[in-house]
Amino acid sequence: MRAENFMVTNIVTAHEDELVGDVHDKMNREKLRMLPVVDSSGVVKGLLSTFSIMKTIIPDYLISGDLEQISYAPDLGILCRKYEEILNFPIRGMVDTSPLFVHQEDSLLSVSAAIASHGKHEYALVVDNNKKLLGVISAGDILNRLKVKANELNDA
Repeated sequence: MRAENFMVTNIVTAHEDELVGDVHDKMNREKLRMLPVVDSSGVVKGLLSTFSIMKTIIPDYLISGDLEQISYAPDLGILCRKYEEILNFPIRGMVDTSPLFVHQEDSLLSVSAAIASHGKHEYALVVDNNKKLLGVISAGDILNRLKVKANELNDA
C-alpha cells in the first residue's frame, strides 16, 4: 500500500505570518497538535506543533538542565505571562523547518519506519518533488488502518 492510499488530504494549515494566538486557537478548534506551515503556493515551510509553542515559553535555563533543583523555578504565573507575550508574534520563529517528508508513492512500511525513526513528531508530511503539500500521515492513521485490516482478517 502506498502513502497516497492512507494520507489525510483535508489538511488544516498555517502560514508563517499568522499570529501564535490565532494558530493556537485554530489548533484547538480542529483538535490538532500540529499544523503544516505553507506559503501561498502550498509549499511546505515547516511544521508548528503545540510542543514548539510550549518550548518557546519555557525559559532556556530550565530546558538546558542547568538547574539541579527547580522547585523555585518559574510557576504557572510566569509561564502564563510568557504565553501572553508571544500571542501576537508571528509563528515564523517557532516553525520546525525540518519536518519529516515522504512521497505519495512511498510504501506503508517505509512511511511507518520513517515516522518511528524521525523521533521529533508522529507525523509525516506527504509532498511532491517541489515540497508542495499533498497530505499528512500520522502514526495514529497507520495504527487505525492496521486495526481495521486486522479485524477484517480475524472476521474472515
